[in-house]
Amino acid sequence: MQKVLKTISIVSLLGISTFTHIYANTFKYHPKNKQELLKLVRDNNVYLGDIDTSRITDMSGLFWVVSKDKCKAIAKWKEKTSDERIRAKHERNYQLCLEVSVQEAELEEIRRKDFSGIEKWNVSNVTDMAWMFSGAVSFNQSLNSWNVSKVISMDFMFANATSFSQPLDSWNVSKVTDMMGMFAGAESFNQSLNSWNVGNVKDMSYMFAYTTSFNQPLNSWDVSNVTNMAEMFHEATSFNQFLNSWNVGSVKDMRSMFSFALSFNQNLDSWNVSNVTDMAYMFAGAMSFNQSLDSWNVSNVEDMSFIFNFSRMQKNPPKWYKGN
Repeated sequence: MQKVLKTISIVSLLGISTFTHIYANTFKYHPKNKQELLKLVRDNNVYLGDIDTSRITDMSGLFWVVSKDKCKAIAKWKEKTSDERIRAKHERNYQLCLEVSVQEAELEEIRRKDFSGIEKWNVSNVTDMAWMFSGAVSFNQSLNSWNVSKVISMDFMFANATSFSQPLDSWNVSKVTDMMGMFAGAESFNQSLNSWNVGNVKDMSYMFAYTTSFNQPLNSWDVSNVTNMAEMFHEATSFNQFLNSWNVGSVKDMRSMFSFALSFNQNLDSWNVSNVTDMAYMFAGAMSFNQSLDSWNVSNVEDMSFIFNFSRMQKNPPKWYKGN
């Protein structure tokens, strides 16, 4: 934020006056790193618009309201998979949780009440926004003017931010590789994202899980580099959009991808699922889904247990389905 300190009038040889403004910086706070910024945003007396964030590169977990006891549950995620890449991610999440967590009695004290001014933040140097607004239940501020062009990690960014539903269609997310759980549990969110360039994203697992209001087109997305779509639309109860144009040839995990997505009933017969190894529970509880999947090549699938349980497909499964 800047204000005009003084104005200098310059008269040219032709007698034309021009005016040059000299600005004074009015930021009150100039944090040099994430820890200094974290202290500021946890003080509800600090107006966010008074913070100069131009030097910050890491905003992960910045408004994540979490108790130390909850970190133990995150630590257990690592033990549920043998995939070293996923284990490393869960270890990162656990360490982040330890970094930002507080005792249960302190939660309300640090919970941010007023987010006004955050729309003015300079985030042009930030590379990590993972878990940034996770659990920020009152957050619903405009962020569409943010320059997020350097951000690589947006996993769980708005997870359980239950009030959030603001446009993000102007964001340049072309460098983002991780959108795991980005809107998981953001039950109010229902904004257009179809213009996003997600060509570098590798992980979209849980991305819209429990996002019960979301029902926006995503057909323009380039998902050719995504390898994990597990639980991507799990319990996204309103979602029913065309996805048949997606190139899912790199995806290996589709476990529970549409499980209990109660409204979803779109054609997927053009999908190349030849690299998928896990389809367990993929359409379980998807009560509306009733599309032909006979054309799918499931030769590499190792687990398709309960894939159609509690769905209409139980009565009319594809020819390749051998039962549970």
